[in-house]
Parts: sequence; C-alpha cells; structure tokens
Amino acid sequence: MPIGTLAERVRHVVQSTFNGRRVVIFSGGPTVSDEQVFDEVRGIRDGGGFGSIIGRNSFQRKKPDALKFLGTIMGIYAGTKK
Repeated sequence: MPIGTLAERVRHVVQSTFNGRRVVIFSGGPTVSDEQVFDEVRGIRDGGGFGSIIGRNSFQRKKPDALKFLGTIMGIYAGTKK
C-alpha cells in the first residue's frame, strides 16, 4: 500500500476503521506556520479524514485572527477553499 504522502497514510487509517465506518479525528501537533497547518488539513481531507484537532494553533491567536484561521480550515474541509 502506498504511504508516501499524508493523504495516502490517512486513506489507509480510514480504510482500517471498518472501511470508514468509524470517525477518525487526527491529532494536532506543535505550533507551525498557517500554511503548514493548511497543507496538513488538505492531506487529511484528501485522504478521507473526518477532521483534525487544531487547538494550540488557533487558541494562541487574537480572536479575529483565530476566526479567520479556523474559517480557512473549515473551508478546506468543506471544499470551498483550496
């Protein structure tokens, strides 16, 4: 099975959960740049993941910045933003 990209690894995890019949939420990581978070979200989305935990990368911002950041993430998962 291919595991070279995040999307391929996520796809394998989702397939391993009774072929996607269980919800898998992917854990966040250290504080990184916005674009790194968005790239990870795209990989999870492209692999069929159901979502990700984005705590520290959003809560350590001022409210307007956090709302914009989270809006972008929701848009990526919804397919309305690239």
